[in-house]
Amino acid sequence: MAEDPRTGTGEVPGAVPETFVFACRGCGYVWQAVFQVVFFTDPTSLYTQEYVDEAGRAMRSPLTDAVCPRCGGRRVRVTAPGG
Repeated sequence: MAEDPRTGTGEVPGAVPETFVFACRGCGYVWQAVFQVVFFTDPTSLYTQEYVDEAGRAMRSPLTDAVCPRCGGRRVRVTAPGG
């Protein structure tokens, strides 16, 4: 289970794991990461979701800010495993 991205503490019941495969278009490096998807209602009563990475950092989506850990490139393709 993931930590609560709103408080940074405790586990969030109902977090759903989601795996992505990343491929850098600059250097060709390929890696995989598992994120915990957390669904909740924000303070303005909007239903939303956040992703929590393997290091416990919350983000809106791993699809928008992927950076290659090898070369630092931002031209990264993101797919589902096997895709």
